[in-house]
Amino acid sequence: MRAGSHDGRTRLQRAVARGFDPGPEVRPPVTLVLPPGERPDRLPRGGLGVLLPTYVGRCGARDHAAMVAHVRDALAEAHAAHPDVPLTVWVGMQYGPGEYEEAVRRLRATAAVARRGAGPGAVAFAGLALPGPGKLRTVNAAVRAGRDRDYAGWLWIDDDVELGPRCLARLLTRFRERGCTGAVGARLVALPRSTPASQVMDRVSGCTVPPGACPVAGCMLVETKVIAGGIPPRRLADDGFVLFELLDPAARDPLHDLEVLPGAYCRTYRVGGARDTRRRLRRSLYSHVTCMADYPRATARRYFRDVLFHGLWPLAPWDGSRGPLRGALRWAVKAVHFGWFCAVAAGLVARGLTHRPLRSVAWGDEGRFRRPDTVRPARA
Repeated sequence: MRAGSHDGRTRLQRAVARGFDPGPEVRPPVTLVLPPGERPDRLPRGGLGVLLPTYVGRCGARDHAAMVAHVRDALAEAHAAHPDVPLTVWVGMQYGPGEYEEAVRRLRATAAVARRGAGPGAVAFAGLALPGPGKLRTVNAAVRAGRDRDYAGWLWIDDDVELGPRCLARLLTRFRERGCTGAVGARLVALPRSTPASQVMDRVSGCTVPPGACPVAGCMLVETKVIAGGIPPRRLADDGFVLFELLDPAARDPLHDLEVLPGAYCRTYRVGGARDTRRRLRRSLYSHVTCMADYPRATARRYFRDVLFHGLWPLAPWDGSRGPLRGALRWAVKAVHFGWFCAVAAGLVARGLTHRPLRSVAWGDEGRFRRPDTVRPARA
């Protein structure tokens, strides 16, 4: 492959990139909801912004209150370990047609939950009501709302994640040890559901983990500088954006700015339905392809060889770290993945040549909301 432009990309990368054009960022109207008596100028400065993105239709009001209480308790552990670090929870509540009033009502209810039992000055609260869909809209809205707060980092927590003991305290400790740079994530334990699709994905994922762990958006603490300008519409995944921004193609370890703490873990359930699984896999592939098309050749090449297709010899290093049988199984799965990857890339090239770029990529069906009831120590 030959470098083809001043931005370090090849002609092939630019051809693929032309096939995807989601248009400019949409900045929806945002309503700030604070606890009674609070004012925006009294929100703490410094410390961390903690984002909990969700939406009205995700679950009932009781479940929303429970998830905020769970995050509040986990943050109380972090505050006890680091009392000098201000923590502000931002709950992003997206709403659909006719749901605005309910979104504001739930944010007011969760504000009361967030303040209850957290200790004086431990955790501040701010709610954001905005029209959906799209998680990245919530992420960008929160980053803009907290731009003047001088946060050292932002902590993402998905609404269906159950945090292990002292998970957030450990993440904060390690983030500070690193000088509040890069990204630190919890080890995500994905629990299979009883459906065939979920069971198959559970087995397949165990054979294809990359050699270097990458933080996932389910529970991830990121240096503010990385996301200060927001996540552009061309990115289809927030953790994918963070990974490509921090991947260092010139370093011996290209993922040195990204870290996963085995001792800090959380749990969530895998997607259950076959249709939902296919749509999520498809979106994930488009995320891989478009990121590799948009970033310099050196970054894309290191990601291809050392992360996404590691084990697919001869295109990438062979992975026999878990024995020859597991290495062969990994190769077979990666080969199928590579074929689908090439089909997606070729489709985008064709769209670019015919001036019919893809405008959006559908996410999954979400399925029935479910969160683990009780967190027990997870196996390594």
